[in-house]
Amino acid sequence: MQSPAVYIETFGCQMNEYDTQLVRSILKSGGYRFTDSSDTADIVLLNTCAIRENAHNKVYGHLGELKHLKRQKGVIIGVLGCMAQNLKKDLLAADSIIDVLAGPDSYRSLPELLRDAGKGQKQLAVDLSEYETYSDIAPDQVAGITAWIAVMRGCDNFCTFCVVPYTRGRERSRQFNDVVREAEALAASGCKQITLLGQNVNSYRDDQYDFADLLRAVADVQGIERVRFMSPHPKDFPEKLSAATPASQNISICPSNLAATGSWS
Repeated sequence: MQSPAVYIETFGCQMNEYDTQLVRSILKSGGYRFTDSSDTADIVLLNTCAIRENAHNKVYGHLGELKHLKRQKGVIIGVLGCMAQNLKKDLLAADSIIDVLAGPDSYRSLPELLRDAGKGQKQLAVDLSEYETYSDIAPDQVAGITAWIAVMRGCDNFCTFCVVPYTRGRERSRQFNDVVREAEALAASGCKQITLLGQNVNSYRDDQYDFADLLRAVADVQGIERVRFMSPHPKDFPEKLSAATPASQNISICPSNLAATGSWS
């Protein structure tokens, strides 16, 4: 019997794009295959954003468009990510077509959640974790000259205008060596530019290593010609980080989206 075909659509930020790559890797390990169209899928997953209003509205629009697939084919529909975490009560209303809700820290359980949803049981997994970084999972990335690496997750700033601490939890960083190994694997596949990702990326810390140490280590990976990072916070810009750019080398380390203050290039 052929394994279920999964179609994933991603909304929102680069971190969501990276998370989709993690989800693909997890589901592949669980025996699932992938398709490029919702029309040929047995399972449709929407990886969502709760920060950007446009992405938010698009998800609701797509859910409306998927009703015919639910009626005609019984397609399993899952909502992943920030909207699943932030709007779980609304999304699991009595008339909802959604079968699975999984927050950003619940992706490891997706193979089991989808299997149980196939038995007619709605599934909810939205607990936030103090420890989950997916550091041991190699994302399913398409080979190219540019790539992203998520180095930390969550945020501790609790800015008045932002829901990130409530949808992605508190700050926790990946292990330094795991990030460097991922950069080395990308370089070996032909990648030339890496963007390091985090909700507050320059708050990264793993034991004695801080974000400046990580920048230098990734920039020193053979084959990597440029390192970028997003999104930093101004309060975490010590002199050590400002001095991390290796001016004597043919490498440009460029922060993208310096919080709300603009960007460097």
